[in-house]
Amino acid sequence: MKFQEMTREQQEAFSRLLLSIVSIKSQEEQQFTQQFFRFLILGNGTGIVLLVTIMATIAGDEAQLMALAVPLVKFFVGAILAALVFFPLMAVANQATIYIGGQVTKFFLNELDIEEFRGYGLNKLERFVINILLIGSLLTFCLGVYQCIGILRG
Repeated sequence: MKFQEMTREQQEAFSRLLLSIVSIKSQEEQQFTQQFFRFLILGNGTGIVLLVTIMATIAGDEAQLMALAVPLVKFFVGAILAALVFFPLMAVANQATIYIGGQVTKFFLNELDIEEFRGYGLNKLERFVINILLIGSLLTFCLGVYQCIGILRG
């Protein structure tokens, strides 16, 4: 059913519904972007804490400096992998907003039936990449923590 074929009440109801969908998709895109920037700030803060720890180690015992370099690299790689997760999520959120907004416009211009509306989301490859990045980040973080505990014990 095209927009012009609907009754006035149906047109108003679909207008409110579709504008709500576009609003929700826009909010999701904004949320992913904000989370990405928060993560960058958190990652940089963690890096600063690790650098302070290394500097304190240099002042106390230079032998432990080399031992802490390996976990530091692992934390750094884990932070980078975790940050990379947000790029596909932001891209999909952006494309979903554009795609759904385009469908709404076509519907209001009577170029698209309401039954032809389609969603937009991650495909299998994107889900696989995101899961690999998350698992890689988790593994490097766990290995870094394990090595730091070993250094503190030794």
